[in-house]
Amino acid sequence: MTHKKAREQGVILIALLWILTALAVIAMSFSRESFVEVAAARNLRDSAIGYYAARAGIAYTAYQLIQRRMFPPVKQVELPGPPDPLDLGIVKGTSGDGEYEVEIQDESGKININFVTEEQLRALMEVLGIVSPDSDIIVDSIMDWRDVDMLRRANGAEDDYYQTLNPPYKAKNGRVDTIEELLLVRGISKDYFYGRTQKMPDGSLVHRPGMWSCFTVYSITNRINVNFAPLEVLLSIPGMPPQAAQQIYERRKTKPFSTIDEINRALPVNLGTTTAPYLSTDLTNVYSLIARGRRQNSRATRLVRAVIFLDPRESGGYRTIYWNDNVPSY
Repeated sequence: MTHKKAREQGVILIALLWILTALAVIAMSFSRESFVEVAAARNLRDSAIGYYAARAGIAYTAYQLIQRRMFPPVKQVELPGPPDPLDLGIVKGTSGDGEYEVEIQDESGKININFVTEEQLRALMEVLGIVSPDSDIIVDSIMDWRDVDMLRRANGAEDDYYQTLNPPYKAKNGRVDTIEELLLVRGISKDYFYGRTQKMPDGSLVHRPGMWSCFTVYSITNRINVNFAPLEVLLSIPGMPPQAAQQIYERRKTKPFSTIDEINRALPVNLGTTTAPYLSTDLTNVYSLIARGRRQNSRATRLVRAVIFLDPRESGGYRTIYWNDNVPSY
């Protein structure tokens, strides 16, 4: 009887241990689910704060641009001081619990994708580190995308290619309306469009800018404003010596050029008749603003891109002509 009772107690003990183990597993599972839900709620909150911080940054930057362009300050003796954030192209600030950083790009310094020549396209591909055969496919496909015919270039694409994709679509065969439209063109990947880090033969890493920072659809000519063009754009201009592009890029940081003739007078360069027709100092008053917003001390970041046109006829002094809430991180 004593042994039987002991065996029964042992069975009960083992059963209790199994029950306790099961309860522990259930508790741990519930705890993990609760942690995941809390983390998701926190990320959602941080993302919302980052989004509205980015919007606040765009509104503040637009206001600063209006003050600078529409109401220029009276010229006076300039005292040494920190450079203006607008001149550096970066505006930082806070809004409530959020913080923002806005990158400013003047659209007059970019190449109009609807006017760019095949020669300049190939030069830009080389500057961006896009080599053959990818560069040949991209150049021919861009030319096919915007021309009005259905004839396919050697490395290009028309409906016969795009209709095989999932989902299928047709070639534009017309004017490009937004730069993001280039993501539909054969050969243009997100890395080529937004930028990438490339490993060189010696093992070093080089950042390659994306095509989006070089192209625009908002200028009305194929001329480039030398005071705002990215270095890659300057290097792609037909006939532009690399040394001259670098000198123009460095000089304009301290003193923008008032005319194209001033380049030859101020710098030890001689821009020939091939290069000069592509250059300009004219402003379009169209700006691309890329805002990164996040909650302070948080990793969750939201990117918002807007293109604004400064127009004194508008009640707020500007008009938004493009807005994208879902810009991928690049």
